[in-house]
Amino acid sequence: MNKPKICLLFAGGTIGMVRNSQTGVLQPAANAAEIIRNFPELQKYIQLDFKMVVNIDSSNMTPSHWTTLANTIHKFYDHYDGFVVAQGTDTMAYTCSALSFALQNLSKPIVFTGSLIPLSDIGSDGRNNLIYACLTAALDIAEVCIAFANKIIRGSRAKKYHESFVDVFHSPNFPYLGELGRPTALYEWRKKRRKRALKFAPNFDPQISLLKLFPGFDPEIMETVFDRKAHGIIIEGFGPGNVPTQETSIIHKIEKATSLGIPVVIANQMEKGSTNLHAYEAGFKAAKAGAISSKDMTTEAAVAKLMWALKKTKNPQEIKKIIEKNIAGELTEQ
Repeated sequence: MNKPKICLLFAGGTIGMVRNSQTGVLQPAANAAEIIRNFPELQKYIQLDFKMVVNIDSSNMTPSHWTTLANTIHKFYDHYDGFVVAQGTDTMAYTCSALSFALQNLSKPIVFTGSLIPLSDIGSDGRNNLIYACLTAALDIAEVCIAFANKIIRGSRAKKYHESFVDVFHSPNFPYLGELGRPTALYEWRKKRRKRALKFAPNFDPQISLLKLFPGFDPEIMETVFDRKAHGIIIEGFGPGNVPTQETSIIHKIEKATSLGIPVVIANQMEKGSTNLHAYEAGFKAAKAGAISSKDMTTEAAVAKLMWALKKTKNPQEIKKIIEKNIAGELTEQ
């Protein structure tokens, strides 16, 4: 019986870091490839190939790195039964969301994983995470996902929640795709393997701004966004997407953005739930001014999706259609 052929792409993060002997801080290892390759037991179940893509702390991850990862997977897509991406956890949810849009209609899984403790340290969680991720890449799944601790999470729904072994990532608005263990359980709502024509659109427009509202937020801050010629704006509103409409009203700034052809997406600051711009007057006025609802997307997914949409079109009405449409399982259409 032929063993599944899996490609492990290394993109940096704690899993491949080493501790600086002088400062004690973690930094990317020069020989991360050798660290990751040291998994002889995996060869019993899969044929594993390794490719170094980039070796950085994920805090330094940019949309250009997303494109590089997508291009690498696309280049070798027909050569493997599945892919694993080892990356830092801090921005993993952004990268997962981005690749969900860049590589659509998958017929095989792209599984992200990482660790909180480097593989070179005693007690590292990276070993089990990487083993489980590689085994997950051989399962009947066909979407971008995260395999971390004992959970399999849809990539476009994931959010980093905690710096703990058990609860690093949550999926606040969508159930887990599966749970790893003996036995591993896969749930019916996952996307399953079948022959599909891959849709490849790997480019992103990074020229957006993300603003988080707080009581007393100065609307003039948005003028800075206009001055830097942002192509899109995401605003994290209160509750289900409410925004100030009185003393510190931002409605006139949303209207200005709309008149300039700059799409404004309203997200929310809640851990769980959906943006609903028709629940309260404070949200309805934003919608009337031209704002677009992120629905139940995570902010991470909204950021990646807006960047991806802006690379396809600068037409605000087309952007609105793209944002409000479920493309990669990132939102619930109602």
